[in-house]
Amino acid sequence: AHVISCLELKLGEVSLQCKSVLQVKEELAADSFQLDKALYLACRNDRDQLCPDTPDNSGEVYNCLGRLKFSSMMSEQCRSEVVRRQLMSLQDYKIDYGLKTTCGEDLVTQHCLEKKVSNRLEEGFMRTVLLLQCLSDSHEVVDSRRVPVTDRCMRKVKQVKRMIMGDIELSPSLGLTCHNDVKAHCHAVPRNKEGGIMTCLMELAGKDESALEPACRENMLDFITVVDPISDYQLNYALMENCGDYIGEHCKVEQGEGQVMKCLMELELGQELRDECHYQVLSYKYFMSRSILLDKPLLRACKEDTQKLCKSEFEEVVARDHKPHGAVISCLYHHLFMEDEVMKLSDACGPELERTIIAQGESVNLSPNVMSRCTADLVKYCSGYEDNKDDYGCLQRHMIDAKDSLEEECAIEMDQYSQLVSEDVRNDYRLMKACTTVIHESCRAEYGSQTHSDLLGCLVKEKPNLKGSCKKHVRDLQLVSLYDFKFNKVFVDACNADVQKNCRYDQSGMKMSKKQDVMYCLREQITKHRDQGPETRDQRPPITSDCKAQLRAEFLKQMSDLDLDPQLLTVCSADLKSTCKLDTMTDKTQVMECLRRNEATLTPECRKKVFVRELQQAEDPGIDPFLMRSCGDPIRLFCPNSQGEEVLQCLESNLHNSGMTDKCASTIKSRMRKEHSNYKLNVGLKKACKADISLHCGDVIKRIISGSTKDGEGAVVNCLKDNLNKISVNCEEHVSLLLEQEVEDFTLDPLLSRFCAGDIKQICPAAMEDQVESCLREHIMDVKSEDCTKQVVRLITEAHGDVHLDPVLMRACQKDIGYLCGRISPGRGQIIECLQANEKRDMTVLTPTCSHMLKSRVQMWADAYNRAKQYDSALEMAEDLYAAVQASQNKHEILAYLALSLSLLIFLSFCSGRCTKGKPPLQVILAKQARDISLPGPLPQSPHIP
Repeated sequence: AHVISCLELKLGEVSLQCKSVLQVKEELAADSFQLDKALYLACRNDRDQLCPDTPDNSGEVYNCLGRLKFSSMMSEQCRSEVVRRQLMSLQDYKIDYGLKTTCGEDLVTQHCLEKKVSNRLEEGFMRTVLLLQCLSDSHEVVDSRRVPVTDRCMRKVKQVKRMIMGDIELSPSLGLTCHNDVKAHCHAVPRNKEGGIMTCLMELAGKDESALEPACRENMLDFITVVDPISDYQLNYALMENCGDYIGEHCKVEQGEGQVMKCLMELELGQELRDECHYQVLSYKYFMSRSILLDKPLLRACKEDTQKLCKSEFEEVVARDHKPHGAVISCLYHHLFMEDEVMKLSDACGPELERTIIAQGESVNLSPNVMSRCTADLVKYCSGYEDNKDDYGCLQRHMIDAKDSLEEECAIEMDQYSQLVSEDVRNDYRLMKACTTVIHESCRAEYGSQTHSDLLGCLVKEKPNLKGSCKKHVRDLQLVSLYDFKFNKVFVDACNADVQKNCRYDQSGMKMSKKQDVMYCLREQITKHRDQGPETRDQRPPITSDCKAQLRAEFLKQMSDLDLDPQLLTVCSADLKSTCKLDTMTDKTQVMECLRRNEATLTPECRKKVFVRELQQAEDPGIDPFLMRSCGDPIRLFCPNSQGEEVLQCLESNLHNSGMTDKCASTIKSRMRKEHSNYKLNVGLKKACKADISLHCGDVIKRIISGSTKDGEGAVVNCLKDNLNKISVNCEEHVSLLLEQEVEDFTLDPLLSRFCAGDIKQICPAAMEDQVESCLREHIMDVKSEDCTKQVVRLITEAHGDVHLDPVLMRACQKDIGYLCGRISPGRGQIIECLQANEKRDMTVLTPTCSHMLKSRVQMWADAYNRAKQYDSALEMAEDLYAAVQASQNKHEILAYLALSLSLLIFLSFCSGRCTKGKPPLQVILAKQARDISLPGPLPQSPHIP
């Protein structure tokens, strides 16, 4: 008996004639274990202890001992003999009495006994295993013309397969090739644990295939393909033990055809599985990604597609020559995005393939294509990656990083993966897994929506509330979409035609693909078209309305989160850390606002980038998230129908209405200060005054370009103010509006705020913002600094030109203006001239209040002219005041006042000259003062006076 046992353990080395004799002997012993002398001698006591009531016929004792071979109560000698007999039964199915009697007829009817070993895979397996596979394959075929495999036989097939899965010793080739891996990684697994070694190897492959030797990996895949525990989850001891409760609660489906595994994979996306169950699912996903034959739902849904589109790859798999791994899945994936009716996938295949790709998205280890094509990049960039579970994220970040570049094949693979995710964010396993809770609580409706953009839009909307890995994955997805605009499906659908027409290539002739470049190109096309005259506008087709709307939405996202503006983030990194404390800022919409309000302290490069963003927001306040958030209610109240730049203009006009909130008012004033300091940020003024700026302010523009003047100080706007009487009517309206706004809030006047800060504190400490200019005008003689004096003279001159800029005079003369000057357009001093002309004609025509206030204003003009005479730069702007003094009925009174004032100055100068060495003689001073006193004759009457 021991000699026979020894020969059977070395069956692969004995002669064919000896092997045949041994098999016949064991076939004869199939009915009673007493006929197998070696097993009988080794297991007599074990049989009595473990299987006392089992009848000694029909192979029942063999079955009982086989089921209990991992019991601690079984002796080692008996267990070895049981394994020896099981190995023999896998060489010859007749040695297994139950298999011979229950499946003998099925083997004949299904023509399994006629099957010959025809390929590399089958050569490595024993005959019985191949017969079991034949029966399983026949059972899956639904054909009314064929005799089905009996249920009784299939139960026995499952029993034998479960036996094989439970003991690696029953797969000699696997045990041989995986010996080192078992020794290195599975030495802690108890030997008597059923299925323990097989589970250990499978989990290793699922976590990191490189942990196993190549020969072991290949044999593992062969073994799983033939035994196929994926189609029947009950063959896997560990899966039943660790995932049984999930299966019982959630997977109410037939156990065949891989439906349970499909259920667990879908369940894993929606909730967190225990680690023990997760690793089991992960290991099965690994093997399913290597062969389409193991993914029965995919194989069934894509059967016709594989025959039509991937026939050669599929034939290799059917022939068990499944190299390269995943060849059929890769082929089908290639056709996933095709629109050609002949080449695209069927409606049944597409969703199943997407499910498979989603599952592979958990780890690059599950994608044979990525593993084979990105190995070098994974080693180079991701071996020490901060999150070793997110190799996809690592590769994508290096794909979009200009400093690094992936190998060409790897870049193509990541490009395809990113495009799949862009088609539907639900295809991103890592995102869906990380954001399960948020989706369940806040985006349930969007998750079930047929529109692929809804879910991502919901997650972006919830981004301020997201935390941890979910926030990270949403951000990564948005960053990837910036790398290539085709990774943003919504943007592609809306703008692809416009991109191809207007922005296909950059200025150097290179194909334009980066989303940010494309967005700015499209925006430039919109701006050019808007600025064209009516005679040329139709020559260039505009961007479609759908694209405009989507472009606006993309810019709003970018302005709301600087993570989506890598150019600005890079250039302003130092400013963000030092000035805006980016790391501590929770509301990302405030980051841009911080940069805007601290523009003076920013580095030059950062200031340029910020100004470009400010210009965009000025042209369309709808992409100004801080403004939209601060002024949501006032916009809905006052400006429901306003579009583009009209929104800010509407808010400005309603700044002092009762429905305006303090937060919105503060934000509007901040925007208005920018408009007053840089004409480019005032879209309406820039458009209306384009010709006037070229005509009257060319020198100012040249100084700005040369750097000798900063436009941030309002140089161009100030130039237009100085030329108020020369500019066009349309431009004058916009400049006058600025002046009116500055009257209401002096802080909007950049020059006045800058040069008069000290005088305001000293002269007008208690004045409100809308009272400061009036206060300074009335106390011009108290202003100390030269720069502030010039600004106050300018204010008085501007108020003389437009009475609306002098609220005190306007209130006093409102009725008079309406009655006497109602038909006269404001501006250019016409209202003042009208009042003066009427008073000169009849001193009683004006109301006493208006007459008194007009006299006080004449006095103010005289004071301003007197102060302006001290500074040559201010004298020119005071010429209108001098003309007003001349036109006044009180001319002689004013001149007398001027003479008295100048006489006092002469006297003081005389005293100073006597006491100070080197001063001019009195005759020179008197002559100069005399020239100053000698006022010319009356100026010509204004043509605007009726």
